[in-house]
Amino acid sequence: MLRRTDSLRVCVAIGVWLLTVGCASLYQPLPKRIEATHLSCKTYPKLVDGDLATASSLKVKGFIEKGNTAYRYSIRHGDWIEGKNKAEALIQLDSLTPVAYIEVHPISTIYRLSVETSTAETADEKASLFEPVRSHKIARSENGAVIRINIDRPVRMLSVVIYVNRDAAHVTREPLTHKTKVSFEDVMIREIRVYR
Repeated sequence: MLRRTDSLRVCVAIGVWLLTVGCASLYQPLPKRIEATHLSCKTYPKLVDGDLATASSLKVKGFIEKGNTAYRYSIRHGDWIEGKNKAEALIQLDSLTPVAYIEVHPISTIYRLSVETSTAETADEKASLFEPVRSHKIARSENGAVIRINIDRPVRMLSVVIYVNRDAAHVTREPLTHKTKVSFEDVMIREIRVYR
């Protein structure tokens, strides 16, 4: 009889502990959105203006040059990139703030997106002070689906990099060498929201 009551006490104690831990996890505060007044983006200010009705067009400064294998003086064959094949946006928070996650609200289809963070305000756009954010999900969006990326660290600056595709509608051909230049598609994003 004594053993039965002891095992019953242990089961009750474990049940109370599980109930307490479970209820405590339910009452953790939900992440709150950091207001647009605490965010800035010099290159694309509409990206963090807090209004989903506005949109930013992230421009890509680069193109793909396709060599003409039939041209006898061409020493390079195939495709190579002149400039960059990605669009970048630097978002600054007004102070060092713990960030839980960000949400990217795109209009365009995004095939690859990466995020890096820095705890220091940097005047230089070099990536030496930035650390990459590793997410288990593939950061991509089709048909404007929202991308959510977990950050879980203190942040002063965010670097959002979107790798872009070729724009088949904008192809030019050089008359002398017959090389073809293919532009990259611009990326349209409504908003990037930051949550603490």
